[in-house]
Amino acid sequence: MRQLDPQVAQERKRRVLQWVVQNYIHTSRPIASSIIAEEAGLDLSSATIRSILSELEDEGYLMQPHTSAGRVPTDRGYRFFVDYLEGVQRLASDEKAQIEQQYRHRLEELDRVLAHTSRLLSSASHSAGLVLSPKIEAQGLKRLELIGLGGNRILAILVTNTGNVRHWPIQLSFVPSEARIRMLNRFLNEHAEGKTIREVRTLLAGQLEEAEREMRELQSFAHSLLGELEEAVEPEQLFLEGATSVVAQAGEFENSREIQSLVRVLEERRALADMLQKQLRRQLDVARGGKPPSVRVTIGQENTLPELKHLSIVTTTYCAGDRLVGLLGILGARRMEYSRMMSLVEYMGRVVSRTLEAWDVESEGKPKRVLR
Repeated sequence: MRQLDPQVAQERKRRVLQWVVQNYIHTSRPIASSIIAEEAGLDLSSATIRSILSELEDEGYLMQPHTSAGRVPTDRGYRFFVDYLEGVQRLASDEKAQIEQQYRHRLEELDRVLAHTSRLLSSASHSAGLVLSPKIEAQGLKRLELIGLGGNRILAILVTNTGNVRHWPIQLSFVPSEARIRMLNRFLNEHAEGKTIREVRTLLAGQLEEAEREMRELQSFAHSLLGELEEAVEPEQLFLEGATSVVAQAGEFENSREIQSLVRVLEERRALADMLQKQLRRQLDVARGGKPPSVRVTIGQENTLPELKHLSIVTTTYCAGDRLVGLLGILGARRMEYSRMMSLVEYMGRVVSRTLEAWDVESEGKPKRVLR
């Protein structure tokens, strides 16, 4: 009996698995061997297809929801499909045009850009769009302004070099004069521009000790301000749009308790933001090694949150100049159309990065770059 070449056998299995995953993504119905024989055009007999399906199930790539049902992909099957995509599908030109149109009017604040990006990702993918904002403590300061509100209350306004804007009230133990506030504004901005919050605190601690008597009287004021600064801007923002789309695709969830747990994670966001922040740190480590940013896909139980075990996340990073500062992506069903979602996420990462770069160019008085 003639033995089949192992490479030919592996190629057959690969083709069958890719066809099963691709069709399950489109139909959400278990795939039977008879459907493959009739529609796949793989030039394989029904007996051969049944044998291949059985092998793929034994190897953990496919599973049967019920004994008499067809097969559906497992996490390992989806992972194989993603890893073997021959190339990321390019977005259709009309989709690109629609996205570009949304960015034609300049958005002044980073929060608005990121919230807008989350909505666009959700709308284009029919899943949840997520964007993790940069940690403010790592951003350089562009401006720190104090405005007297009367009595012992002032308003602090912070602008970072990535366009992030924060403002919050501060109550002092004394009533500052307008002259003192102007003096501190001038002093802070002479020393703060381009530095991170931590760098400013360290620098000012030394500068204030050496300052003249009049400035030293403001020492407690400045230290109080900088202490509250870190607390006021520290909470990390996760912009998440379209969470209801994810819950609506909950066909793979085993019971209502799993759906309730997912809803809680999406509403509270803290655990999801922490998971994404860890992923961003890994991407930063990769970037330090000289590798360019790439699209990352985590499938089912590859996600560290158990509530996401029936979902997939497609993410990439975005930059401010030459620095990776945040992460954006799509959260959706495991049977998402991976090549299109990967292309969409990669494209949106470039659009957001170019938007932030254009801000930097404008702030330096140079011509604004046009998206293309």
